[in-house]
Amino acid sequence: MLHLKRTHHLEFPNLLPPSRLTLSPVTDDNDELLKAAQTERDDDIIRLEETPDVVGLDEFWNGVEADLKQDPTWFDFSND
Repeated sequence: MLHLKRTHHLEFPNLLPPSRLTLSPVTDDNDELLKAAQTERDDDIIRLEETPDVVGLDEFWNGVEADLKQDPTWFDFSND
């Protein structure tokens, strides 16, 4: 019969966090990105409406299509 002998004893480190984890407060270091994010968040209010702005969507997608048609590699399948 085959018997396995344990020649290596591996110990795993304690992976549990300390009993209490505390985070340091964020300091204000006059970061331009943080300031821009805070002011943009205050100014940018998104309101969802039940009916979409169909005219606005048409204008947007027509502009996208016009930009794509200016690309020299553009191929329009409707011209075939």
